[in-house]
Amino acid sequence: MSVSYYDSGQRNETFFTFPKIVATCILVIVFYYVSKVNYLLFHTLAEGFAALVAFLIYILATSTYRHSKDNFLLFLGYTYVFIGVLDILHLITYKGIAIVQGYTANTPTQLWIAGRYLEAITLFLAPFFITRNFSRRLVVGVYGAITGFFVLVIMFYPLFPVCYIEGKGLTLFKILSEYIISLIILGSAYNLYKRQDKLNPNLYSVMIYSMAFFIVSELSFTLYTDVFGVMNFAGHILKLISYYLIFKGVLLKGIEEPYDTIFRELKQSTIQDYLTGLYNRQGFIEFFEHEAARAKREEYGLGLLLLDLNSFKSVNDQYGHLAGDFVLKGLAKILKASIRETDIACRLGGDEFVVLLTDADEETLCLVTERIRAAVADWDQQIPANVGVSIGSSLWQPGQEKDIDSFIREADVGMYREKGETSPHLVQGQFEFEK
Repeated sequence: MSVSYYDSGQRNETFFTFPKIVATCILVIVFYYVSKVNYLLFHTLAEGFAALVAFLIYILATSTYRHSKDNFLLFLGYTYVFIGVLDILHLITYKGIAIVQGYTANTPTQLWIAGRYLEAITLFLAPFFITRNFSRRLVVGVYGAITGFFVLVIMFYPLFPVCYIEGKGLTLFKILSEYIISLIILGSAYNLYKRQDKLNPNLYSVMIYSMAFFIVSELSFTLYTDVFGVMNFAGHILKLISYYLIFKGVLLKGIEEPYDTIFRELKQSTIQDYLTGLYNRQGFIEFFEHEAARAKREEYGLGLLLLDLNSFKSVNDQYGHLAGDFVLKGLAKILKASIRETDIACRLGGDEFVVLLTDADEETLCLVTERIRAAVADWDQQIPANVGVSIGSSLWQPGQEKDIDSFIREADVGMYREKGETSPHLVQGQFEFEK
């Protein structure tokens, strides 16, 4: 039985749509204009936003964990807090900012390199926690110790290698570090690639894109000689995009996907029969309307089978309602096994079932009817009660004007004719298939 019409699954999100690209280009132009007017303002906005995103990653990853149950994102959340701390220190020690005095342009550059090493190692380790738990206290302790060590050897005891020399530019250590960090990120992407089958496809894509921007950002930072220069500007913009994509991944997995699942399950509960697992009356109506419109467009036939168990009441009377439930579930299994993936079986109510056959003709109706009869006859030999089934059929062909009521009525007449009875719907003089 096909469930493709209802069971939409995970959303496939396109991250680089034309409107998003245009919006990004406009923001880059605005930031570039700000950087030319006042580079320190641009740098403060860029690094402040990056630090804010780092803390938001932590907040979202931890607060949505009970929904997402995603250790990969939780690890990123706990670790990005410490990366954000180094980003803030980089911001407040940046040349020209008067928040913290007594530091040269070398100090914020060292803090930058320390933060990028920590981020690269984080992204390299994170894929290992896709399918395993980790000790939160251990992660906080280790990352806290590493961050504290970086702060000590950069800001208080100058033991960290020099990264920038006034009047000369970047040191060899700084340039080599950017390449090493890029290689670590390549390794991170490979780690993620090997485990992509265990990740939401959208989350996998957004992380790969983020790593790609991270690498290009690092390479940009190997080319500047002036902390207020164009390549420095480009590196900060690319870093912002990388951070935003990780934030988007956490948002997608932690908030959007769980709520999509909740709404999908609520929708499914309104169209699915709780006992048999087949679609219910509402599910049949929705599927019929969808398929009828498609059949008219593509000009193919629709077949309908209406089924009723012959001795179901006697089963309930003689063996009890649990036995009746067993019989209903047994017939549901037979129907699902007897139809194609593109067809649908539904329980209308009680012991009445309906099968809608897509792209069908008279031969298809006869083939599926006989397949069901044979399966029921064999099944009757395996259960204490001999129930039997009556089947009526109806066929809609291109060009016919036949609504759902007349479609059902025609099959209903055939089913009761087979039973040797008059349809109660005809005795009443009407057949209205209410939604």
